Amino acid sequence: MQIKRHKFFKKDELKAKLTDEQYAKRIKYLSLILEGKPLPSESRDHELLGEYKGFREFHLGGDMLLIYTIRDDILYLQRMGTHSQLFK
Repeated sequence: MQIKRHKFFKKDELKAKLTDEQYAKRIKYLSLILEGKPLPSESRDHELLGEYKGFREFHLGGDMLLIYTIRDDILYLQRMGTHSQLFK
């Protein structure tokens, strides 16, 4: 499986101030997704509705989350930020 980052995700990465714990969780959770394994319940991985229908999100801790989808064996990273930044 490949990973592709949307241009919005790339901008979000530059702005995000991840703690060491959030950064470690991001690596861990993305690795699990790439391996086809389920995420731990603490990630609160779930499908989204509305503007992001067809996407999923998981929580990195605090109010930081990552929005993604998988299509044609490609993991697309769409957005990363807080709820208030992403759901206006």
